[in-house]
Amino acid sequence: MLATASHHHLTLSDGRKVHLRLNHEALTISMDELLIYTFDLAGRLVGAFDHGVNYRRGVDGRVLARWRDERNRRARRWLSGEEAEGLLARMREDVEVISKQYAVISDPYAVGDVLARALAFDYALDVRRFHQVYRPISILPPDQYQALVLQATEGCSFNTCTFCALYRDRPFRIKSPAEFESHVADALDFFGPGLSMRRSIFLADANALIIPQHRLLPLMTLVARAFPILPEDAPTEVRRAWLRGDPRAMTGVFAFVDGLSAERKGMEDFRAMRALGLRRVYIGLESGHEPLLTWLRKPSAAAEMVDAVSRMKDAGLHVGVIVLLGVGGHRFDQGHVEDTAAALNAMPLDGDDIIYFSPFQPDPAAPYLSIARAEGVDRPDDAFMDSQRTRILARLTLPPPPAGPKRAPYNLADFVY
Repeated sequence: MLATASHHHLTLSDGRKVHLRLNHEALTISMDELLIYTFDLAGRLVGAFDHGVNYRRGVDGRVLARWRDERNRRARRWLSGEEAEGLLARMREDVEVISKQYAVISDPYAVGDVLARALAFDYALDVRRFHQVYRPISILPPDQYQALVLQATEGCSFNTCTFCALYRDRPFRIKSPAEFESHVADALDFFGPGLSMRRSIFLADANALIIPQHRLLPLMTLVARAFPILPEDAPTEVRRAWLRGDPRAMTGVFAFVDGLSAERKGMEDFRAMRALGLRRVYIGLESGHEPLLTWLRKPSAAAEMVDAVSRMKDAGLHVGVIVLLGVGGHRFDQGHVEDTAAALNAMPLDGDDIIYFSPFQPDPAAPYLSIARAEGVDRPDDAFMDSQRTRILARLTLPPPPAGPKRAPYNLADFVY
C-alpha cells in the first residue's frame, strides 16, 4: 500500500502532456487536462472525462455520460453498447502509448503494473462475472455510490409503493449464512485489487434490516469478521492511515430501512447492529403527509418513521432521510410541504445526518403514471419541485449544518454502480 500518492509526468511523441497519479485507491491519467481516465487498482476503467463530458462506467458494463448543455443545464444519457465499446477502444489506444513510454522509467510505485492491468483487462468477462455475483443493484444513496454492496437480501419485502419499480424483477428472499458467506467471498474475488476504491459496505437490497434480528446478527458478524471496521469517531489522521493500511478496511456498514421494518427493531437491536459496524441507516420518508403516503401505497406512516428515526438516533446511529419532491402533483402540494417539514422537525437530526431531496421521476414500469392519469394528478416539472424544496426548507426549524443535518440532492438518474 502506498503511504502517499506518487506523481509522474510524461510528454508523448505527439506533444501531449501526461500526468499519472497513483494512490492506495486508484490510478488517474490526465492528458493535457482535457482527457482524464480513472482506473481502480485491478485496471478496471471506472470513469473518464473527455472535453467537458463526464463518463461513469458501472461494473455491470453500462456507461452514463453527463455534461452541461448550451443553457448550462445538467444533461445525461446512457451510452449504447457500441458507444461504450468505442470509449474503451480509445482508452486502450491512449494507455498503450503511455505504457510504452512509461516503461523506460524506473518504477518503485507499481504504476506500470496498473497500466499493464488496464491494457489486459477483459471487460466482457468482468460483466459476466458481475452478473454471477450480483442481482441487479438498483439504487444506493449518493454518499454510498462507491460502497462495496453485499446482498444479504434480494428484492423488496413489500413492493407495494406505486412510484417504485426498482425491485419488481425479483422476489424477496433472505440469504442463509452459508450462502451469504459465499456471496461475500465472490464479491471480494470479483473486485480483487479494485476493492480499495470501495471503503464502506452497503448491506442490500431494498430493506435488508427487515431480516429478523436472530438471523440478521449472524450475517453482520460475517461482515465484521471479513472486514476491519474503522472505529467510531477516529481522528482524521487515524482514519487516513487505517484506510491506507488495509484494502479491506471499511468506514462502516450502511443500509436502507423502511418504517415498518424499523418498528420491529428496538433500541437495543439497533445498538447491537451498531456494535457490529452499522453506521448510517437510510429511510424513505418520501412525505410526512398521510393522505399522500396512503395514495402512494407506502407501507409506513409518517409517525412510525419519525419514531424509528428517534430510536435509531438514541442507539447512536446516523440517519439519512429521503424526501420525494413533486410526487402527487398540485393535488397534494400544500399538505406534502407542510407535513413533510413537520415530520423532519420532529426528528432529532444533527450534523451527522443527511436530508436528501429527490426529484420525482415517474418510472414507466411502476403503476404511478396510470393511476395519476386516471385521477387527474399532474406530472411535476422542475420548477414545481424546486418550489417544494424551497418551501420545505423554509419551514424547517432544525439548525443548519454543521450543527444540523446536511441538505443534499438525490437524483436517481445519476446512479451508476
